[in-house]
Amino acid sequence: MIHKEIDIDTDDFLIKTDIKIPNDTNSRLGIVLVHGGIINRKSLLRTKYCLGEYFCKELEAYVIAPDFMGETTHKKELSFDNYCEILNLTTEYFVERYNLQQIMGFGHSMGCYVLANALSTNKYFNCIVNFGGPIKELETRGKRNVFQYVIDYLSTYNYKIDLRNLTNYIFDKETNRYLQNVMLKEKEYGYEHYDFIFEPSIFREMTQIILNYFDTLIKWDNPALLLFGSKDTLTKRTYNYFTNNYINKNIIFKHVNGASHVTPCMESKLSLSKLNDALSFFKENKKTTLKQKQKITTS
Repeated sequence: MIHKEIDIDTDDFLIKTDIKIPNDTNSRLGIVLVHGGIINRKSLLRTKYCLGEYFCKELEAYVIAPDFMGETTHKKELSFDNYCEILNLTTEYFVERYNLQQIMGFGHSMGCYVLANALSTNKYFNCIVNFGGPIKELETRGKRNVFQYVIDYLSTYNYKIDLRNLTNYIFDKETNRYLQNVMLKEKEYGYEHYDFIFEPSIFREMTQIILNYFDTLIKWDNPALLLFGSKDTLTKRTYNYFTNNYINKNIIFKHVNGASHVTPCMESKLSLSKLNDALSFFKENKKTTLKQKQKITTS
């Protein structure tokens, strides 16, 4: 297995990516990792053991993770739609560069919404797994109104939000320890490129995407697995609302016992083994898709 850092230069972006190349270079399977708003791509795909390596080894898959902010250069005004555009450009490069025939996606935290929002314009994904994307937390009308009020207020007065000051109120203890002791201290995570300052306009653009997230996945109508950790305070309400193994059309909901918001970023095989449901889901859909292709070829 080989690890590389690759720049993808386009008209609007200079995209920084990390990639793992499997030992079986004849593999035609690719997985795109979509990082969140605070926890960056290096947390999912780095030179030491990580989620990207876990998927690469277990599935003999090419794995890529683009950077949406921090190290990627935006040559036009920053917006949430930029992230979806970066994801689509990266996927297209990934498929063409390595001659891939099947692409799966893994979204983490805010990356769940980036991935979902890109599905209508990305023709490559055949299945996705999302971990830690809240659904029920903003669903009630009262919650929507409060959320919208905060966004409107911040936008009106042109405030910038320092998420570093809010993390203790948002995340579970394990996630906060990771942010403070790993991401903000270890050089490999590129901490010097990330200031944790968010423009309110980004949150404004995210609002409708978050509220329509569930409907977007159903409309897409391809297999989607949504994972929620038992120790993830960010998705506690969603975890309690949807029972384990609940199915709604093309979507499967699963609980991950002992998982916090930061579980996909861990370095140990024991921690990442909590995501075996994601691995099994990818394996099953790989098998199904290949069978379908064989049936089409022989008929």
